[in-house]
Amino acid sequence: MSHTILTDILIVFIVAVPVAYLFHKLKLPPIIGFLVTGALIGPAGIGLVQDIDRINLLAQVGVALLVFSLGLEFSLKHFGEIKRVVIGGGILQILLTAFSVIVLALSLGISWQNGILLGLALSLSSTAIVYYILSQQRLMDSPHGRIATGILVFQDLSSIPMIALLPLLSMSSGSIDGSDISIAVFKIIAVAGTFLLGRRFIIPWVLHRITLTRSKELFLVTILLIALGFGFLTNEMGLSFALGAFLAGLMIADTDFRFHALSEIAPFRYCFNGLFFVSIGMLFHPAFLASHWGLIAVILLVLPIGKALISTLAISLLGYPVNVAAMAGLSLSQVGEFSFLILLIARKAGVIPEPLYDFTIAAAFLTILITPAVMRASPALVNFIERILPLKWIRGRKRLAAINAEELKNHVIICGFGPLGSSVGHILEEAEREYLVLELNPATVRKIKNLRGGRPVYLGDGASAEILYKSGIERASALAITAPDYMNSVSIIKQARIMNPELKIITRARFRSQVSELYAAGADIVISEELEAGIEMGRYILLHMGVDEATIEQYIQTIRAFGSADFF
Repeated sequence: MSHTILTDILIVFIVAVPVAYLFHKLKLPPIIGFLVTGALIGPAGIGLVQDIDRINLLAQVGVALLVFSLGLEFSLKHFGEIKRVVIGGGILQILLTAFSVIVLALSLGISWQNGILLGLALSLSSTAIVYYILSQQRLMDSPHGRIATGILVFQDLSSIPMIALLPLLSMSSGSIDGSDISIAVFKIIAVAGTFLLGRRFIIPWVLHRITLTRSKELFLVTILLIALGFGFLTNEMGLSFALGAFLAGLMIADTDFRFHALSEIAPFRYCFNGLFFVSIGMLFHPAFLASHWGLIAVILLVLPIGKALISTLAISLLGYPVNVAAMAGLSLSQVGEFSFLILLIARKAGVIPEPLYDFTIAAAFLTILITPAVMRASPALVNFIERILPLKWIRGRKRLAAINAEELKNHVIICGFGPLGSSVGHILEEAEREYLVLELNPATVRKIKNLRGGRPVYLGDGASAEILYKSGIERASALAITAPDYMNSVSIIKQARIMNPELKIITRARFRSQVSELYAAGADIVISEELEAGIEMGRYILLHMGVDEATIEQYIQTIRAFGSADFF
């Protein structure tokens, strides 16, 4: 049977569907199934697909739509509150990782050019896999989830200058002149300028004019034109096609057309994304792994642990508690999509020798495979880290020294002071009731202290027995857990219930599926956001339909008598 590109695509999906379904049943991301599919059917596997170049052509479109949609979802406006850790932590993480890899490479006799290349490539993490797992575990709004996704976006943006400077690594030190550096800098400035101009003026105006036509087809074609067109522009400048698509997504993300664009490209995104990860899987050589398994096993052990520790250190240095920093660090412990792109570009340019390329691809491939298990085990790993690291004790002592527990009595402890927590605090202030806030975000702590006239707001995790004890948990009247981090809420409830069995504990649940576990952990009242929103919507609908307020209130009281989310 003659193989055409359509035949190869058919083979990919015939194998990918059952493999991805199997991984889904094992509660693993389908992305992992696509990677395994590529390893199975590629030339280094059973050889069902021999011409990788044909698949790579479609994979380029796939990765473009993948990172384009990621850019749409990661609006730059949403990282205003954590911009310090996103930029500062991102820079520290990349520099420390790259420096460590370069030093290690030089000690092993690898050239400085290859050392820099490996340092840059291995400093990046996988936005796609981390975003998928955080979304699946409903941890995107947790402190470590926001920090991890913010740093991932910073890493993706950092790959622009990395790729622009790659040609310099293929030259000897004597052949590099000012013009080479000037060209690389010009490319970076040109891309950045086009991005800022398009984001501020061109893209909003174009999409506004297109939506006035009320044509879904025209809007979809325009979105694809922006994504692929900007990708083509960056590709022609010697940068990555995917980078341009990612920047196009960021440009649209700050407009009113963000969600409309996401919904329209979804069918294309999922199909081509699968092809991209299958093509990445084809780069993996099982035979190479079998013949060098010892060295690759060492790399697989050192690389994720090293990246996790470096990321944890970088985030901790910016004032975040160790448990938050460690959870974010473990999320960043793998190698990412743009790492593969950097390595592929370097291979085509002859910058990296084939054996070193194979080692790096194998290690990168395996770090992505183990990421779901690492992130699933991260709470237990963080508890272990907190017990063995003296840093927690030192910083914990410094935080707790400011709390005068003896003056606190019959107060309310609020864990998390976002929009919901600040609303609770405002109500307590109006009622002239005392409260104390525990918050994990240093920026929020500083802001509350400045704006609320010395209100007791402290940097700390409510799951810590030390913090709760110094906050007067034994004499507190109630504990309100307003942070959206479900797993952290369960830990806080269990710890608080042990220390004060009589304490009234009120918490939130973003989803009804979380309610039973929160009650099982020891909560007295669980407010289901889904049900409360339904109650308010139902109230206004019945008012609109002429039902009197007394009858409506009776319906609502009947529902709430079951404990909010327990009614249905």
